[in-house]
Amino acid sequence: MSYDSGMEETLPPRLLDITAFVLARTGRIGRARMGAMTDGRGLGLWHLAVLAALDDAAPASQRGLGARLRIDPSDLVEVVGRLADAGLVRRERDPADRRRYVVELTARGRAELDAITAEAARLDAELLAPLDGPERAQLKSMLGRILAHHDPGARPPEQDAGT
Repeated sequence: MSYDSGMEETLPPRLLDITAFVLARTGRIGRARMGAMTDGRGLGLWHLAVLAALDDAAPASQRGLGARLRIDPSDLVEVVGRLADAGLVRRERDPADRRRYVVELTARGRAELDAITAEAARLDAELLAPLDGPERAQLKSMLGRILAHHDPGARPPEQDAGT
């Protein structure tokens, strides 16, 4: 008797009924595509996270960046070092406290972040192709609320009072 029944390689319906499984599977697909995109630029996802955080609030202490992004301090040293070596950030001792480093986005780093963000928008469009515009906005809103519920530091951006 053959154990290859000729069934299509489909996931079991019972798994597809588990929202956490579907989210995890979709997240893996998105992470792999984002990783390939950033790898193609010689960066990783943490590099992108640091550039985005510095664009949002720079200059920042290296310790503050690690806490905000939930990156282990020893890992952050390597990430910031690679960004500094590439000229994307500037890392200098804090004149007020020589034990601390202050990290700042450079013009080259901002240009790189702009390019990555544009690529990420194209990746989002590809990943969310089955959804129309309003469905994409609704999904983003719902996922943001779920994330903020489980990680209060990941609040979605504030909406304008008129929307």
